[in-house]
Amino acid sequence: MIKTLLSVLGFFVTFTAITTIAMHDFSPRHTLFLLADAILLTAGAKLLQETKSYYKTVAAAMAVLCSVFVIRYVTPTALKVWDVDIYVSFCLGLVNIVLLVSAVLPRPVLPKLFLGLAGLALFAPILLCWGYYATELSWLNVDSVMAVLQTNAGEAMEYVKDRTGAFSVPLALLFAACLALWVKLASRLTATKHSWKRIAGLVFFLVLNVVLVFRTSDNFMTSIFRETKDYQKNYSEYARQKEMRKQNLSHIMLQGQTGQKGIYVLVIGESQNPLRMSAYGYHLQTTPWLDSVKNEPNLLFFQQAYSCHVLTVPVLTYALTAKNQYNSLQLEQAVSLIDVAKAAGYRTVWLSNQVRYGAWGTPITVIADEADQKIWINSHQGNTLDTEYYDGELIRRLQDVKPSDKMLIVIHLMGNHISYHSRYPAEFDKFKADGKRSEYDNSILYNDHVMQQLLEQVNRWPEFKGLVYFSDHGESVDRELAHNPDNFIFEMSYIPLYMYFSPAYIKENEKTFQTLRAARTHCFTNDLVFNTMLGIMDIRNEAFYEAENDLASPSYNGDVNRFKTLYGKRSITEDADRKKRLTGSL
Repeated sequence: MIKTLLSVLGFFVTFTAITTIAMHDFSPRHTLFLLADAILLTAGAKLLQETKSYYKTVAAAMAVLCSVFVIRYVTPTALKVWDVDIYVSFCLGLVNIVLLVSAVLPRPVLPKLFLGLAGLALFAPILLCWGYYATELSWLNVDSVMAVLQTNAGEAMEYVKDRTGAFSVPLALLFAACLALWVKLASRLTATKHSWKRIAGLVFFLVLNVVLVFRTSDNFMTSIFRETKDYQKNYSEYARQKEMRKQNLSHIMLQGQTGQKGIYVLVIGESQNPLRMSAYGYHLQTTPWLDSVKNEPNLLFFQQAYSCHVLTVPVLTYALTAKNQYNSLQLEQAVSLIDVAKAAGYRTVWLSNQVRYGAWGTPITVIADEADQKIWINSHQGNTLDTEYYDGELIRRLQDVKPSDKMLIVIHLMGNHISYHSRYPAEFDKFKADGKRSEYDNSILYNDHVMQQLLEQVNRWPEFKGLVYFSDHGESVDRELAHNPDNFIFEMSYIPLYMYFSPAYIKENEKTFQTLRAARTHCFTNDLVFNTMLGIMDIRNEAFYEAENDLASPSYNGDVNRFKTLYGKRSITEDADRKKRLTGSL
């Protein structure tokens, strides 16, 4: 008995000392979990035969499971001593449960099969974290998981090929070796069941471990997947309530403004960084068309536009609905731009070169599917991003759109999406001196050509009134960080924004146009596209329209101190390069 107590005390003191020294902190309440660990380790060594094998097996499993502490340590993520205590206890409880189940299974085949499957389940999240760190040098979080869930297998594979290097094979081999070692060590353990006391002890041991896992189930690893589930639930709720929003809108629009006639075009770019555009001061001529027209009287060129996030789905979820960073509206209650336009009597068209994601994945699909006409030129439907067409095909497909006197067309480009070399035809392979950076510049050059051709096409329609272009987010090209929010720098949130209006629109809406002209140097985040489009189209129903968030309104609040990005986590005033960038672009 004394030996057992000394063993428990020894484990407890050791665990407490290690965590306290490592974290430079001490939490008496959460250290109780370490006491539970000490008790269960001692009990496990007695209940499962081969004491040394038990300790070796537990040590091997815990080394893999707790290796994520290394990632947390080398990345700028907050980690407290209680985070360590809780996670260690959670892992030990899971390992003990698996070992106990394996130990009582009929031998020799079933334990190894069970241990192999259980090992995959235990180690796979750890491999995911290490794989993500190897590509992004950051900690896996909810935004990252959602980005994976809202993409497709082809995009994921293309991203992996573009971002991973020689480390991927050794990492996979190391994972396989750890799994093999785990099965080899754990399969040696057996549980004696010769007496009812021994059986009762095993059952009690199982119950204690289950209780420990339950009590520590809310930890920094499980929270990633739990919060992702909640995130996805909110998106699903948005889709579920779309019929209610449509009914409410129909009633509202009958009593309010229903907008001006004409064809309005909203173009959504992809991953475009204005710092690589000559129109914004870049030293290479990557935007010759925009350079030539940005000072024309019909074109409004904005210099202080930011994205509200740096991932496509979060950005467009806000940009295309009444929800934004500055209001308290619930996403599931937020009407979309397509909803409002349809209720106001506009014929709506969605034209896209993006892969059409499943309806379960994102509100963007829900929004797009509400359009009267939907044209998805990427026919692979989730298998790949190597589409049959470059963005120029979207211009040709405009011939499938029958113009009307009251229409909203939303065009979603593939733009400058990674892999950059896949975004332009050979004749635009102009810049070659700087590897991927040159490939990105070529994609910008081609995007400029596409926008020139697009504007020329829609300008031929007598009913055309205006075009608005913005990018979903930017791209960190020089530092090769792409647009990963875990490694956020403000460059990822820099976006181009420009508008073109027909002479007829300017004549009929001179006050609105002059207001927009005066706002060219105002700060703007693209979650305000919804309100700005409503202002341009003259749909100013107080049920969902916010004048302070509409660039076309004299009441627009351009105070830079209020503007945020990353869904409110970062203030634009933190951007040390903002004034320098603005001065260089004027």
